[in-house]
Amino acid sequence: MNKTSTRTLLLMLVAAFTVYVVLEHPALGAALGTAVAVVALLHELLRR
Repeated sequence: MNKTSTRTLLLMLVAAFTVYVVLEHPALGAALGTAVAVVALLHELLRR
C-alpha cells in the first residue's frame, strides 16, 4: 500500500471508532468532540 491509502485507511478506522464511542457513550463522545475542537482551534492559531 502506498502512503495515501494507508493514511486514508487509518482515518476511516478512527472515524468508525469515534462514531461507535459517540453512539454507545454520549458523555464520552461529547468530551471527545470538545477535545477535537480545541485541538483543531489551537492548530489553526499556532499555524499562523
